[in-house]
Amino acid sequence: MASHNSIGFSSRSRSKQTSSSQVVCYHNDIAPLRTMRYDGPTKGKRFFGCSYWPEQRTCGFFKWADEVDDVRDLQHLVMEKETRICELEYEMDMMKDKVKRLKAKKEKLVEEVEEMGIATTETMFELKENNTDKRLMLTLVFSWAFFTLVLLMK
Repeated sequence: MASHNSIGFSSRSRSKQTSSSQVVCYHNDIAPLRTMRYDGPTKGKRFFGCSYWPEQRTCGFFKWADEVDDVRDLQHLVMEKETRICELEYEMDMMKDKVKRLKAKKEKLVEEVEEMGIATTETMFELKENNTDKRLMLTLVFSWAFFTLVLLMK
């Protein structure tokens, strides 16, 4: 058995602190380097174990520190994952910028549509006023013609 020598971090802080010399467990969290403390042939030997050991949710990850090839494979996996995380964070930032630009464009278009609505309403009122003026003019002309006819008939 082994003792837990490291202080726990949240999953997010672990992934941000990984480097090429660190090993990750099957939870994709940093596997702390521990030392075997129990009597026997492996006492004092160093190993990497699950970051959640001795809790119930351990993934069972275990590698002796001197198993260099396995550690390198894990380190390569960590570097690939860190690279992918950076790529995704960059893409997310680009998308956020695009969303901001689209929101600004939408606000501008909404303002333009509101202005067009106001202008259209004003134009309709002007047309109605002009139409009323024409009707009044026609009524006046017809009334003069009518009175002229009535006066001529007398």
